[in-house]
Amino acid sequence: MFMRRKCDLPQTFEDLKSLSDEKLHFYWETFYSYPIKGRKAKLRPLWYAIQCQVKKCKLADKYITRLDRYANNPDKYIQCAHKTKYSLSVGTLLIKKYKDKVYQIKVKGEKEFEWEGQTYSNLTAIASKISNCHVSGPAFFGLIGKIKLKT
Repeated sequence: MFMRRKCDLPQTFEDLKSLSDEKLHFYWETFYSYPIKGRKAKLRPLWYAIQCQVKKCKLADKYITRLDRYANNPDKYIQCAHKTKYSLSVGTLLIKKYKDKVYQIKVKGEKEFEWEGQTYSNLTAIASKISNCHVSGPAFFGLIGKIKLKT
C-alpha cells in the first residue's frame, strides 16, 4: 500500500474538488476498499478520511457507516438533511397535559409557535420551559411517528 504523507494530500476541500478524476480515484482507492461511481459521491467521505489522516485521528465506525450510505446516494441524504419530520398546518392547536396542567400551543407558521402570548421558533424551547429541563419538543408534544412526513 502506498504511504501517505501530509504533504501529498489536498490541503483544502477546494483543492480536493479541483483534482483530476484519475487523482481523485487514486485517493478513493487509497482510503476505501470498495468502488463507488460518481465524482460528487466521493468528495465528502474522502475529505473526512483525509482530515482524519492529517490529524491522526480515527473516525468512529458509526460515522464511517453514515458516510458510506451518503456516498452511495448523496442526493437522498442532502434532501433529508434539514427536513422537518412532522407537518403542521397554520392554526393547528397542540394540546399537552403535563403534571395536571393543560398547555395549548398554536402553530403560526412553519417555524413559528405561540404559547402564552410569546412566539417561539421551535417546539423544543416551549417544551423545555414547560418541563424545566431539556427535552425534544416534537417528542414532548407527541409528533414523532404520528404525522406523515412532508414529501
